[in-house]
Amino acid sequence: MDFSFYLVTDTHYYDSSFKSNGAAYERRSRTDQKCVAETPAVIDAGFAQIAEDTQTNVILIPGDLVYRGEYQSHIGFRERLYSLAKKGKKIYLITARHDYAENPCEFDGEKEISVKGMPREELRDFYRDFGFDDAISEHKESMSYVAQIADGVRLLALNCDGDCKDFKGLWDDQLKWAVEQIEDAHKSGNYIFAMTHYPLLPFSPVMNFIGDAKLTNWEKTAQTLADAGLDLIFTGHMHAQAVTEYKTQKGNKITDVQTGCFVGCPCTYRKITFTPNNTAEIKSYTINDFDYDKKGMTAQEYFQWRFDRMITDIIDAMAYDFAFFTRLFGGPEKNKKLKVPITAVGKLLQKLTLKKLGRLLCFSVDKSIGDMLVKDVGVELVRNIFVGDEPYTKGTPMYDAVSKLLKRLHPITHRLEKKLGEKEPLLADIDKFVLLMIGDENHRDYNTTVKIGEYTAVK
Repeated sequence: MDFSFYLVTDTHYYDSSFKSNGAAYERRSRTDQKCVAETPAVIDAGFAQIAEDTQTNVILIPGDLVYRGEYQSHIGFRERLYSLAKKGKKIYLITARHDYAENPCEFDGEKEISVKGMPREELRDFYRDFGFDDAISEHKESMSYVAQIADGVRLLALNCDGDCKDFKGLWDDQLKWAVEQIEDAHKSGNYIFAMTHYPLLPFSPVMNFIGDAKLTNWEKTAQTLADAGLDLIFTGHMHAQAVTEYKTQKGNKITDVQTGCFVGCPCTYRKITFTPNNTAEIKSYTINDFDYDKKGMTAQEYFQWRFDRMITDIIDAMAYDFAFFTRLFGGPEKNKKLKVPITAVGKLLQKLTLKKLGRLLCFSVDKSIGDMLVKDVGVELVRNIFVGDEPYTKGTPMYDAVSKLLKRLHPITHRLEKKLGEKEPLLADIDKFVLLMIGDENHRDYNTTVKIGEYTAVK
């Protein structure tokens, strides 16, 4: 088995014919890490880079093709897919929740103006040339399919829209169909791997508490797929770069390779090569440049600026815009009793450095990081979770500072551990929970090698 393909996800294309200016667009940008008006330029540049590789002709795209289901965005995006196809590329995709009507609109000054949306039931035929018509088996109710993408290699393309509301996962009959396809692939001598939009596995400890950071009923799904013999799945949605493993009680392992957003920080895509040695060699790339006014920044600086602005605005809102901050927690009326302490903390964070925090709580901070504002550290730590390969491992000044801070807070956290740990084992050791989020000893979120195809039978 010697075969390679590219993986691109969360393109969120927004057609250039739509307006994207004024206060309404800026309000949208405050809470979004991805670029939107920039998507035509970013995608064109990224697709051009991929097209330069004439030896690798398969591209997989696991959903969120357009911004909010705008019909015209689908037309513009499909045109780009056809252009890639003319260059010899074979594209397999699935759709996701952003791909059908989700209040589709354009932005003009203070107004959000409604535009025509794409009905979900039309998506399969609209993109029939990009995987669906090549299917050797389809689960039509969920818009999932299996395709033979190379000699000896099959793709299990799993749509996880669920009920298009709260359930974001695989229905029982869909999961049963998936198991049957895995078994059929094994019997016919094919290696089979999967892609789905939502992550199968929570990629960071904190993601266990974020509802859409993993599939609904993810443990049951992971166990079922792994024990059927599926050992590799590619996902997106969270706009994060991560490689996460899960091992079942029967000893079978499945690896979730989650890829960052194509049009926002960390702006990554991957090339995967299956080798004759039963490995998947995974390498990550980024878009080097794109034709847009980037305010004098490089492409990577621009993407990071957009991400950092999103988190900074949330922190600053604690001090200066209580209504905006509390929109995340039920609104200002529900939280009005907390307005004074939240505002006070928010204003403190505007000038509190790590050195001052250390003095306040009686612990030392390395002088190399002492002058950093606590709020800037917070922005960086959040960004690192999504960018991947979190750098603050044992021995780094930041790890040391956070570890000391946690020790000083033990009188509080110890009580929380007793209370929360009974319901959620992950919170039984808050120090470990936090330190695992800021440092990743493995550093394999970008480039790694995964053993594949070793499954024989469930014991």
